[in-house]
Amino acid sequence: MCGMTNTAQQISARLESCFAHSGFAEPGVDAVRAAAGVSLRTLYKYFPSREDMVVGALDHRHQRYLEGLKEGVPDGPGPAPIHHMIERVAAWMTDEASTGCLFLSALAAHPGSAAIQAAVARHKAETRAVLAEFAQRAAPALSGARRGAIADALFVMHEGQVAASATCGAESAANAAHSLADTILTERVMQ
Repeated sequence: MCGMTNTAQQISARLESCFAHSGFAEPGVDAVRAAAGVSLRTLYKYFPSREDMVVGALDHRHQRYLEGLKEGVPDGPGPAPIHHMIERVAAWMTDEASTGCLFLSALAAHPGSAAIQAAVARHKAETRAVLAEFAQRAAPALSGARRGAIADALFVMHEGQVAASATCGAESAANAAHSLADTILTERVMQ
């Protein structure tokens, strides 16, 4: 969102809300424009196509999500940063994404869009990088390769927690993620 004007940021925030609540297939141009709170001309000035609107919404969601994951992370070493992240994901899924991952929904709705594929790939890669930071905090004495293995396992756990939250509930998914995190950390750190 760097380089975006204030108006573009406001519109992208409203687009995120629109697509999160209505999906990507349902809202027509008039509904999207109304949700954005601007004229059609202004909407197209900043987001010239539906694809641009979706990418703008995803970029806004991406920033909010990563900021939310990082908020209040305790220092390590130990499992506290990982368990904190699990609780942050549970809160996000309860408050922001009870129907599942907006990024995967966008990809499912627009499977042929290279721009949307790139936005989703960027989000997933940067989420994995944040989890690598948490692994660093949790186990600073481990080698980079072993921390990387922990980060990979945490990323798969994270994705599973997000997916399971929509079907099993955020609390149930978080409880399973806490157990899995303990197993991951015990097995990877103690090796």
